[in-house]
Amino acid sequence: MKKLTYLATLVGSLFLATSCVDLDQEPQSFITEEDYIASMDQSALENAVSALYNNLWGSNYGFNCRIQRIQVCADEITYRAAKAGNELANYDRLSPSISANTADFDNTWKDFYAVINNANKLINKSAIPEGAEAAKTFESTLAEAYFLRGLSYFYLVRMYGDVPLIMSDEDLANDAVRTPVEEIYNTAIIPSLKYAVENLPETPRVGNSSTPTKWAAETCLADVYITMAGWPLKKGQEYYALAAEVAKDVLDNNGYHKQEANYEDLWKEANKNSSEFMFCLHHSHANKVMASNYGKSYYPVNFFDASSNTVRSGWADYYARKEAYLNYPDDKRKEWNFMAEWPSSEGEVVGTTSNGKPIYGTITWEESSDGLPCISKYYDYDQGYPGQNAQANGVTCIYRLADAKLLYAEASTRATGSVNSQAVEAVRSLQNRAGYAERGIPEVSTSVSADDFLNIVSNERNYEFYAEMRRWFELVRTEQVSVKRAETWNGSLFQTQNHYYFPIPSAQILLTGWTNNAGY
Repeated sequence: MKKLTYLATLVGSLFLATSCVDLDQEPQSFITEEDYIASMDQSALENAVSALYNNLWGSNYGFNCRIQRIQVCADEITYRAAKAGNELANYDRLSPSISANTADFDNTWKDFYAVINNANKLINKSAIPEGAEAAKTFESTLAEAYFLRGLSYFYLVRMYGDVPLIMSDEDLANDAVRTPVEEIYNTAIIPSLKYAVENLPETPRVGNSSTPTKWAAETCLADVYITMAGWPLKKGQEYYALAAEVAKDVLDNNGYHKQEANYEDLWKEANKNSSEFMFCLHHSHANKVMASNYGKSYYPVNFFDASSNTVRSGWADYYARKEAYLNYPDDKRKEWNFMAEWPSSEGEVVGTTSNGKPIYGTITWEESSDGLPCISKYYDYDQGYPGQNAQANGVTCIYRLADAKLLYAEASTRATGSVNSQAVEAVRSLQNRAGYAERGIPEVSTSVSADDFLNIVSNERNYEFYAEMRRWFELVRTEQVSVKRAETWNGSLFQTQNHYYFPIPSAQILLTGWTNNAGY
């Protein structure tokens, strides 16, 4: 039992949102957790499922922070070298440190298993009510737990490889072992997502993307299949075909999720309920329950807010890689995603305020002390005042309609070795929104070769999802890290150890006696 202490403590309180208890009250009766879950009505189930989203977020500096940090391994974002002892340098070197980066691994491991363990409780112990209509509604809500269980395992196997397979309370009663990646996919991920596809509603339960639709589950399933087709399982053409099939169903039959007319509107606080989003974590600075890290993290330490004549002192956790900015087409997305110049206390003093404080002029990214472009994609989430708050509003998008389009474009082409018209149109719809035609940027041709088309799709995914926490996973499954990060690849931990996994948390290793991933 001792070896399971760490996993067992990962289970967060499933029912914090369901009731309050007077601790001074004499107990009148005793009910077990199992009995409580078994007696849940629809309202109680909805409250319990809603708690799972808090588990996924994981508290301050949770999901969106930790998943973004590992993207420094990829080729789109980087870190501030001038920050002494910046642990993100390890990701930039493609050599994560089990000690310096430990909070990233501890938090993601705990949070994903909190989702899994609490989802298991609902899946295994809840009782479907009598009556066809009531049962259908109940199962539709329960499908959210299945979706989140599958999604959590999907992140775990991509980040850590072999992980414990926990599907019931009985699994926690035995010494945990690391289960092979393929078994996790076949036992936990695919069945969970298939149940979600079959039972989730076609429109979100709460009216926005904070709860998933069946189309979100199907897009995630396509992502799973295309990942299984690549590294490490390399199941190839058969799984590319499966990915194409489920992604095509989303494109052909989804009647709810629509592409937003303007790319920039997706990232405005006022439009965070856009139907293009399939599943997101919704953030609120005001209530502090699930606030995001989109405030100070993306702005330089010397940022000057000209609207209030105030130095905002951003944290500069992330910058755009210079190459990512320079290689990005001059489309509408680039204008929104990057900040190439900004008012800064490094600039010239161009005036003074009424109380004598300096007003600073604008500098370009080349003139800044860090010499890197800033990421402005999420600036509106900070109440329109970049760098103002440690925590912010907005959404962390996990899937949106563009995912299904690009997954279909890639998977159908890899499955058949040829490019079909629907795949071309899927890519063109995003290029058109980005303003390719009006800006003289060539759109994808109908006569493009399969190899060239796959390169275009990968580039479009990079542009479309810039800084949306996807890039590392794509480079890994397609084994492109050595190409896209060639300057750092040789001698890196990933290169010398022949894998792309992060370390299992030290506490888990100490408790279980497992062998950690190679190199850690």
